[in-house]
Amino acid sequence: MRISPIVPSDLSDDQRELDEAARRIMGDHVPFTAQDGNGALVGPFPVILRFPHLAKPLLEWFTSNGTVLQPRVREVAILTTGSRYGAAYELYSHSRIALAIGIPHSTVAALVAGQRPAELTAAEAVAHDVAAALYAGSPVPGALYRAAVDRFGEAGTAELVFLIAQYAGICLVLNAYDVPLPADAE
Repeated sequence: MRISPIVPSDLSDDQRELDEAARRIMGDHVPFTAQDGNGALVGPFPVILRFPHLAKPLLEWFTSNGTVLQPRVREVAILTTGSRYGAAYELYSHSRIALAIGIPHSTVAALVAGQRPAELTAAEAVAHDVAAALYAGSPVPGALYRAAVDRFGEAGTAELVFLIAQYAGICLVLNAYDVPLPADAE
């Protein structure tokens, strides 16, 4: 870990604003460790809070995400993205979210391992394939793009692409700052 969590009492006004926004986004009952024993946010948040002028637009981008995609589809895309980058905290936290919303353990494990699980629904498979295609370093193939638009609509496809981009960015931050897993991680 290159940046330590910031205890709430030590936050500047700008940091406190971001801390409160992050806590609102996550809610009170996340299925993963989001703060340490001192109440300081962990995961990507120490970095976000350390650089509020850079992170505020990122957090605003996250909160502006649409609502077309179903939660399972979102988590498949997020885990596919996390596996590409090997971002340990992202894979930890979103594996727990995926399990909490009913994605089977075997599916989560396969996604974390960078595989395409056979048991994905049609919508989940499209989300996985779009994420995987984006990491190939070339345009999404026309047939896959049409499948995404047919499945999610134009707005939903844009939401999917932006979601993947957002989590790619978070994975890069997590890896750049060597963010560790919390003690309770499996």
